[in-house]
Amino acid sequence: MKKNGKLFIVADKLDYCQILEDHLAGTGWVVSKFDNPDEALEKIRLERPAVVVVDLPLEFMQEKFGPLPSQDIDTAYVAILPEVDPREVAKFFHNNASDVLIKPFADERFRQAIDRASNHKSLVVQNREYREQLEKANRNLKESFRILEQDQMAGRQVQNSLLPVTPMTHGDYEIAHHIEPSLYLSGDFVGYSVIFDRYMVLYAADVSGHGASSAFLTVLLKFILNRILRRHVTQNDHKAIARAPEGFIEHINKQILALGLDKHLTLFSACIDMERNILRYSVAAHMPMPVFVTNGDVRILPGKGKPVGIFSDCSWEVQEIVLPEKFAMVIVSDGVLEVLPGDTLKAKEQFISDTIAKSDTSIESICEGLGINQVQDAPDDITVLTLRRGY
Repeated sequence: MKKNGKLFIVADKLDYCQILEDHLAGTGWVVSKFDNPDEALEKIRLERPAVVVVDLPLEFMQEKFGPLPSQDIDTAYVAILPEVDPREVAKFFHNNASDVLIKPFADERFRQAIDRASNHKSLVVQNREYREQLEKANRNLKESFRILEQDQMAGRQVQNSLLPVTPMTHGDYEIAHHIEPSLYLSGDFVGYSVIFDRYMVLYAADVSGHGASSAFLTVLLKFILNRILRRHVTQNDHKAIARAPEGFIEHINKQILALGLDKHLTLFSACIDMERNILRYSVAAHMPMPVFVTNGDVRILPGKGKPVGIFSDCSWEVQEIVLPEKFAMVIVSDGVLEVLPGDTLKAKEQFISDTIAKSDTSIESICEGLGINQVQDAPDDITVLTLRRGY
């Protein structure tokens, strides 16, 4: 509020209004004088002056102007009173009057009261403007969050549409998955499909970080692998699929490094020859390692390898095992470690093995045993992938 704004003086005599105006000579205020309170009230409503000085009989002032300071925060009110009970003065301050002057008072005291009232009201108006700006910013933030939430939900629907059907059966093999994202979009992803009606190709990936950028890389990963498989199918290249996942991770690694996304991922990639019942797999820093169950025996599959998307000159070893007539293999992402009991990694891995051993090896039984179905606000994405035969 500017000091050279409008200032109204309301008194029962214009002569006294003039005396008060004279006290303000040289201060720059544009003064209007009123000896008619009703006219003054109407002008206050229309013109919104910066300061109003009121010098009227006490009862009349309380009736006409008493509530105004509380109702009109844009205008500062200064009340001029005769010598009265301090409780009467307190009433005006209680109604948010900026200042109260008791007659008689010096010219300088009057000017100080006007300055103080103006400055105080400036802060009130400024605070109100700040509050309005903050409320507007909050509304904009809420709207931005709503749009972001809609975008995230749409992205989640797209990501879900790219996931394979669960469960999927082919012959006496069954594969299923469950993904519990920490956000709308997940950095965990799985894929599996049957090629040439003989080979089941599968993978479980865990991209570093969370959210949209990590989810984008899972979509890219699916595109890269689908392109590899499509090329082999188009060329009817059974030998290449039979050697899978040989060369798969190396190709993915080159593609991710070439994009410069500053992202990396862990990966378990495998291929099952369902005629010969042979599992070939590679591990790229994926942990915990897959759990293999057969005839009541629970063991951890061997394997190691560097993460994908960090090192340019890297290769990943392919392990090979013969599959029994009845077995189950369970792969979980490291996000599950965040919600399991136990103080050490070894204790948590043992809990996973014990849970799988007690389960019927179905995806539902394992998720229930690990407590994944009860997880709310997971700190990290959680994936469970099960492959079994003979159940």
